[in-house]
Amino acid sequence: MKSLMKLSVAALLVVGSTQVSANDGQLDLTQTLSNNIASYIEKTSNELQQNLKQSLLVDSQNMLTNLISEQAEKITNVAKTTTKEQIVSVETTKVEG
Repeated sequence: MKSLMKLSVAALLVVGSTQVSANDGQLDLTQTLSNNIASYIEKTSNELQQNLKQSLLVDSQNMLTNLISEQAEKITNVAKTTTKEQIVSVETTKVEG
């Protein structure tokens, strides 16, 4: 009878330790998955941030280039008009004088 009790206790200990090991394995798997997901999210966030910065940089450079080009064109047109008016004025003065 004592040996049967010892076998029963030993069997319970084996079953219990197997269950604990299985739970530990599940916890390890859960931790591994959590770490992998966190790593993926961090990597994806960093890539997204870099892509957004690059896109904003290119867009702002294009906008600035267009703005400067437009302003330069306006200034050039004003300078041409002013120069033509001055030339006409000088020629008119020469003809009158």
